[in-house]
Amino acid sequence: MPIELSYLSASVALLFIMLGAEAVTGNLQYNTKDLLGARDEMAAPNAMVGRCKRATQNMLESLAMFAPLVLIAVLAERTNSLTALGSAIFFWSRVAYAPTYWFGIPVIRTLVWFGGIAGIVLVFLQVLPFSGAA
Repeated sequence: MPIELSYLSASVALLFIMLGAEAVTGNLQYNTKDLLGARDEMAAPNAMVGRCKRATQNMLESLAMFAPLVLIAVLAERTNSLTALGSAIFFWSRVAYAPTYWFGIPVIRTLVWFGGIAGIVLVFLQVLPFSGAA
């Protein structure tokens, strides 16, 4: 299996962890009755729940770009050292991003977010029709 697919699988596993963190923090703030109901009249999320939700949403948005690019690279047989590097940068940046967002560490969070985008761009540049990769 290409390393890019391993990083894609690991990124999906990371999404599950992030969803778990969101669920745990939500369970700490809200009571079971609130969580089992329609959730129409719940109190606003506290800071930690809100950060977990936003981090998860950001991961979903990032995966929406990363996953198709990795799949295109693999299916088009355009994987190379740069797609592997981009996939690694994306994954490890996202690993760092989650706790920096959860715990409200602003500058580092932004830097690792840019790292994730750089990883996506590296893969993207290899699948462009005129990139010369292959």
